[in-house]
Amino acid sequence: MRLDEELERRLAAVARSQGRSKSDIAREAVRRYVDLHDEAFRREARRQSQRASRRQTDGDYRFWDVIEHEDAAWK
Repeated sequence: MRLDEELERRLAAVARSQGRSKSDIAREAVRRYVDLHDEAFRREARRQSQRASRRQTDGDYRFWDVIEHEDAAWK
């Protein structure tokens, strides 16, 4: 991963102060970022799925009316 000079300098300073490697800190930061955004993505996907499953449009009713009519014709 490439960092600009200022961020690299700040990361090195934090790593030294915590006695950790820059890689450890970067890995932790990336993991937290991905966890946060991955969970947000899954929440939005669930929300949209639930919303779509509740949708009842005129088209839905027309579809079932046609099916009911076709079934009656077979009887």
